[in-house]
Amino acid sequence: MPETAALIIALILERPMCISCIATKAMLPEAAVETSLARVAPVVQIRRELDGRCRACRRTGIVLWLTDAHAS
Repeated sequence: MPETAALIIALILERPMCISCIATKAMLPEAAVETSLARVAPVVQIRRELDGRCRACRRTGIVLWLTDAHAS
């Protein structure tokens, strides 16, 4: 499971994506993506935007991403 969380984090690092696209790119069911996100939530700050644009499918809706705190 740690590699699943790492893959999901890599997908959404500074690139807002919807759950559907995250699941498709990670080749996981949406429920598994949600579970992995819940596991890493205490460690990383996951941002949710209710009316954002997914960088993969370009649809507007709920998107998730995190930012690299160490980036300048």
